[in-house]
Amino acid sequence: MDYIAQELSGPSVFKDVSKLDFDYVPDVLPNRDEHLRKLARIFGQILKSDISENVLIKGRVGTGKTAISKKFCDDFTKYAQDSGVAIEAVRVNCHQRNSDSSVMLKLVTHFQPSFPDRGFSVDEMMDSVRKHLQKRKCHLIVVLDEVDVLLKKSGPNLIYLLTRFNEEDSMTGYTVSLLLISQQNVLEMLDQAALSTFKRTNVVECNQYSAKELVDIINQRIGLAFRNKAVDIETVDLVADIASQEGDARLAIELLWKAGQQADDRREGQVLPEHVRVAKGNITTIENKLDDLTLHEKMILMMVARVLKKGGAYTTTGDVEKLYHVACEEYGEKPRGHTQFWNYIKSLDAYGFINAKKSGEGIVGNTTMISLPDVPATDLEELMRKNIRKSEKR
Repeated sequence: MDYIAQELSGPSVFKDVSKLDFDYVPDVLPNRDEHLRKLARIFGQILKSDISENVLIKGRVGTGKTAISKKFCDDFTKYAQDSGVAIEAVRVNCHQRNSDSSVMLKLVTHFQPSFPDRGFSVDEMMDSVRKHLQKRKCHLIVVLDEVDVLLKKSGPNLIYLLTRFNEEDSMTGYTVSLLLISQQNVLEMLDQAALSTFKRTNVVECNQYSAKELVDIINQRIGLAFRNKAVDIETVDLVADIASQEGDARLAIELLWKAGQQADDRREGQVLPEHVRVAKGNITTIENKLDDLTLHEKMILMMVARVLKKGGAYTTTGDVEKLYHVACEEYGEKPRGHTQFWNYIKSLDAYGFINAKKSGEGIVGNTTMISLPDVPATDLEELMRKNIRKSEKR
């Protein structure tokens, strides 16, 4: 066991590596103060009257959406408590809970941990939540992170029910508000009844971080996670330059973490640009985005990889759709119709997972040609297989 003691007692550039965890939310969010203030202005009305507010936070991966929601909800519930107002906030990850019943179960068990995990309808669980709020005279903020997954799988019915929650009873003293988080403008996915409860101004848009803004984030995390002078100043610039190509703070933080590991592995006391270059080579950028896909989008992407690994730069939507049906059989899923399949292809293209373009000369008919921009097809197929397996275990 000496090797364990030697490894754990050796020198390290880190002082608290947990500060580089994606779930960690610092006390201050650099360059996101105005976003927090806008949420405070909107939800502040709850403290003054028995009303509800519904807000959408949208932006690409790594723009701080989830961190903003966590920071705001923590601060707002504490402020409300000091003001004598009871407010609870419940966050639901819609990748993990992508059905109406599983979302409602999360809300019920927040108040009643022993609530059975099966045997109750959505309406019954809604009534249970209502009774808990009545009893506590409590306002509830429901945070639906990556809500587009829920909407794509189950439709807008639950959103409608939650936005109409306060109309079901004449009692006052409690409300339900929604904080939706997505990369997409999911308001376009709602029906008119649910959409009518969202004010056009209640959208908080998170733009991609600039290189300068990423430097602020990187320096903050260095101060929290690394020992004094453990990170070379040129390293900061290089990490910011790489991550600024997509404005992705998550990528910047992951690069810092893996570069620090490289420094420790080499027994070098400072994180240098070369460590960053090695770290970048070990990070498949696509991995950071896979969890944002639905199961059917993942299966389609895996099938693109499966056909392209046999050779050739392009495949067709027709070939991919045939293999998509094979994948549905493999995973016990009902294939979606052609229109929905085509929407999945457009989404994968928009996210940058594939390149899709109309066929040119030499191709019979009017079809769409698909290629992979970054990752080798063989690697991608295995990556998708592991990701789907991981999602099934959640």
